[in-house]
Amino acid sequence: MCDECGRKKNKKKPRTPSWQKAGYKKKPACDVCGFKFLYVSQSTVYHTDGKLENNQYTNLRTVCLNCIEVIKRKEVTWRKGDLEVDY
Repeated sequence: MCDECGRKKNKKKPRTPSWQKAGYKKKPACDVCGFKFLYVSQSTVYHTDGKLENNQYTNLRTVCLNCIEVIKRKEVTWRKGDLEVDY
């Protein structure tokens, strides 16, 4: 929120991500390195094909913030079907 909106007390509801609307839930550990999260904010959901509208479970991974940087720099490629779906 910008300073002007903050001063005007314009409160907006946080937007629900499309992966969450599709029913995906973050895992308690990173799919890349296995780091167990103490806080939910230490993780993010990564779309393996890069398309944010593709919310199939085989396209989504729970990844720690450190591994996101590694993925970006090394251009890690994922094979389709690497992810096991949690039910």
